[in-house]
Order: sequence, then C-alpha cells, then structure tokens
Amino acid sequence: MTKYANPVLKPQMSKEVLQTLSLFNHPGRYELIETVSAALKAIEELQKASILGFDTETRPSFRKGEFYKVALLQLATHECCYLFRLNKIPLQPELVSLLEDENIKKVGVAIRDDLIALQKRASFNPGGFIDLAEKTRISKSESLSLRALCGMYLNQRLSKAAKVTNWESPVLTAAQAKYAANDAFVSLLIFEKMFVG
Repeated sequence: MTKYANPVLKPQMSKEVLQTLSLFNHPGRYELIETVSAALKAIEELQKASILGFDTETRPSFRKGEFYKVALLQLATHECCYLFRLNKIPLQPELVSLLEDENIKKVGVAIRDDLIALQKRASFNPGGFIDLAEKTRISKSESLSLRALCGMYLNQRLSKAAKVTNWESPVLTAAQAKYAANDAFVSLLIFEKMFVG
C-alpha cells in the first residue's frame, strides 16, 4: 500500500465544467456472468491481472425498511469487465479468494459500503482494495465521487443514467451492462492516472 500513498492530485472541476465534457465510453468488452462455469472461466482471467477496476450495483429501495442484497459485482481488466450476477449465482469460494488476494489490487470509489454488502453474501476478509476517494479526500467528511474523479483525471463525463434501475431484473439491458462496466473501467484508468501518470 505504501507504493500508492501519494497520488498525483489534479485540480477540482466545477459541475458546470463537468457537464461540458464528452461522455466516457470505454472500448473494452463486457461479459455477463450468470453461471458457475462462466464465473470460473472469468476468475481464471482475472487472476492474471495485478490491478482490477471494482464496483457493485444493488437494486435501489424506495420504501422505508426495504432492503436488497448486492446484485452485481464488476471486476475489470483493460480488455474486459466481468459482470457477476450475484442474484443468479453464489459468491463462490474462488471469487472470495480473489477478493481476499492482497497481490491483486482492486480499485474503486467509496468501496466500504460495497464490501459490507458483499460480506452479506459471503464472509471474507477483503485484501488489496484501494479506495480512490480516500486518496483524494477533500476533508474528513467529504470525498470526491467517481464522476468528479473521471472529469479531473480523464477529462470525460461519466454517465449516471442507469444507476437507479432494477439490477435484479431477469435480463439486464445493454445500457445497464455498459453503465456497470464503465464504472469499473473508469476506476482502473483513474488509478493509473493518479499513481502511474
């Protein structure tokens, strides 16, 4: 972790300037993982990487007391984002091992809640996670969003259009899948801009 202690900090961007940027659209592919056999193949590929983009999606709740488990886990290399549909397949031991592996860095924004949600699916000790928001914290109580970091480091605007959609839907739309993949891809690219230059 000490290797990543001092990121390259960029000036903040106003919401008005952010709105003028072109939309982020990663050229990499994505794969929906809905069976255990497909998950095992994806995990084999992910284990070859040293750094992965990370995010999760959960069906939004609109009523008091309503709660849903995390439905989607996104793990991205530069070439492909694997979208694990956890409402259809279990958080299996091989995937848990990947999430615990200190040697494979998993990078994302505001990941604490994501990890808590995943731990409700299966018990594990997170290893190798780096929170980009923590690295660019404005104050003790305020950190930057993934959208803000995308503007600052990639000079592009991240769409949040599909955020409040049903992630437990029997079939995810192409728009949902692309949105979810972009969130993981963008974290990987921001990390490289922050620490590699």
